[in-house]
Parts: sequence; C-alpha cells; structure tokens
Amino acid sequence: MFKPELKYSRSGMPVISNEDIDTLGERMAVDFDHTSLFNPHPIDIERFVEKYLKMPIEFMYLSHCGVYLGTTVFQTTDYLPVYIPEDKCADYAHVEAGTVVIDGSLDNEDQEHRLRFTLGHEGGHGVFHPSYFLNTIGSSERDDTGIYVRCRSDFKVSGKDFSGFRSLTDAERAEQQANRFSAAVLMPRSAVKILLAGRPYNRTEGWIISAMEQISDTFNVSKEAAFYRLKGLEIIEEHAKMPF
Repeated sequence: MFKPELKYSRSGMPVISNEDIDTLGERMAVDFDHTSLFNPHPIDIERFVEKYLKMPIEFMYLSHCGVYLGTTVFQTTDYLPVYIPEDKCADYAHVEAGTVVIDGSLDNEDQEHRLRFTLGHEGGHGVFHPSYFLNTIGSSERDDTGIYVRCRSDFKVSGKDFSGFRSLTDAERAEQQANRFSAAVLMPRSAVKILLAGRPYNRTEGWIISAMEQISDTFNVSKEAAFYRLKGLEIIEEHAKMPF
C-alpha cells in the first residue's frame, strides 16, 4: 500500500488541496488495480477498503432512520451506538479499531451506488484523519470523543471554494476531504479524462447529461456523483445545475 506523506494543521487535520487528493486517490487506485487508469472500469471498492487500506467492513444499523451512512472507528470501543431493528431499540456495539461500519440500509441491491461512495468516503477518513480524531479524544467540543466519526446522509459543505483551507471548519473539512477521496478513487481523474477524450467539451445540457451517463455506467457510480465529479475536475462550470 502506498503511504502518503501529509502535512497537518495543529489540530491534526491534513492540509491538502483538492488537486492533491485527486492525485493521491488516483495513485492508490492504480497501485491497487493497475488496469484502472487506461482501461476505465469500476474499481472493486469493497476489496480496496478491506484488502488495500486494511480496514475491515461491518454492516450494522447506525440509526433507526438512516441518518448515518457510515462510521470509521479509530479506537476499539464497546460503545458504538447502533439500532437493533428486530427489537426496535438502541444499543451499543463492540467494534475494533480501524473498522468501517456501514449502515445496514445500504446492504441492498438498489443502494449499490450509495454503498460504493460511502465505502470510499470512509476509506478517506482512514487515510486522512486518524491523527485528527485521535488528537481530539476528550475534547468538550466533540460528541464522539474522537474514537469514531459518524457520517451523516444529509451532510453538505457550504461555500464555493472547497479547497480553501481556512473557509471550512475541521468537521466540514474532514467530510469534504473524505468525499473528494472517494470520488478520486472511484472516478480517477486521468481515467475520466480518457473516457471523455473522444468528445469535445461543449458543456451544453445534452453534453453534460451524456457525460454523466457515460461516467455513471463506466465506473458504477450514481449520476449525481458523476455530475459533481465533472464539476470538481472543472470540466463543467462550478455554477452548472443538475440537468435532472
């Protein structure tokens, strides 16, 4: 496994640009699957997380309503909050350090795209954020005491410049970096550009829809993820609206 050399802020948060995350994600994807760059295809993200990043995956219900999609556990705990559907009650689970816990609602065929992106996202936390979360254990500003990070389905990053280090809180930055890493692994920058090389970038609505569909089909991601990848790579403009 390729181990990146990262720079950190005083809080333990990596100081890294979106472009550098793209480079890192692509390098790790190619290290894992040498054919992924010049022969664009879906990466086996579950195997990437478990075997390459060495992060075991478990499925548990993290809430009663699906508000949490995934959790990365940084220290072994007996107190990860979970929901037991058959008993209709909350409980605590024992989870080992380094484990990715995916909400049970994603273990369905119709949730494949969300599952794949969530796995990549949690892998991003494993790559970038152990130092941050382990440094903040016991902080009164955190409800999870740094032992794990729970990722919400409704998380949104505000602001136009996601790469602007000072414009985000540490919590927002951690989620943004994990999202960018997931996109970079699932849809490597060079592979996307190779895929679209045969068509001129006219950026009309029809072109955007066609590009989204091609990326979605090729990399087994949602059309929404494909759209935001086009934005993130500046292939389409930042203010472009989702065509449908």
